[in-house]
Amino acid sequence: MRLKYILFILTVFLLTSCQQDDALPTDVGTGYLSLASIEVQAASKVSVPTRAVDAGLAIEIWNEAGDTQVKSFDAGDTVASQKIELEAGNYLLKTYSPNYNTAYTNDEKGDAKYYAEQTFSIQEERVTYIDVAVPITNFGVKLALPDSFDTHFSSYTFTVELGSRSISLANGETAYFDVPTETDNYTLAYSFTATNTDNETMTQTGSYTNPLSGKMYEITYSYATRALACGVSPSADAAR
Repeated sequence: MRLKYILFILTVFLLTSCQQDDALPTDVGTGYLSLASIEVQAASKVSVPTRAVDAGLAIEIWNEAGDTQVKSFDAGDTVASQKIELEAGNYLLKTYSPNYNTAYTNDEKGDAKYYAEQTFSIQEERVTYIDVAVPITNFGVKLALPDSFDTHFSSYTFTVELGSRSISLANGETAYFDVPTETDNYTLAYSFTATNTDNETMTQTGSYTNPLSGKMYEITYSYATRALACGVSPSADAAR
């Protein structure tokens, strides 16, 4: 009888142990993300040199599927420069300039917009370093007049238009436009009217088909015998 009792206690103990083992949670280890370098990328230019835009970038970390945000950092948040603790697994990083979703009006010349996505993985107890070059997602248009233009012309107006947006620019100014997403074919149109010192007014119009994001387009005017000649000429890569 005593042997049966001991066996019964032992059986209950073993069953309880198995149940406890099955119920133990599975812990997910953590690792770290270090944003080694997230920098805006120089824009390809169609015309004259441009300069890099030193813009602050917001950062978001999402799960691999991109449907759940895990962490976010506003532009300029110094915490994003430190090691970021994350559970081991795969993630999607999104980084963008604060003006990325801004729709500029006819009263605003706008600014360059930046956006990039990159996937990465975190391993348990390890640091993952990533570098991201963030490209410009819109494009710019700049007016460039010869240095001695004012010697031969007393006044001028320059207008550039894309879709329903129309912007007037002075010499050296730049306007930024979003690339239309609703059509594959679109045209950037521009018009320049100038009055020379003999009080003669002349107008030149032109267009550029399907300008690309990440590029600068410089409209240049030269003159011969006080007449205008216009061109959009390709040039070296630049940022702005």
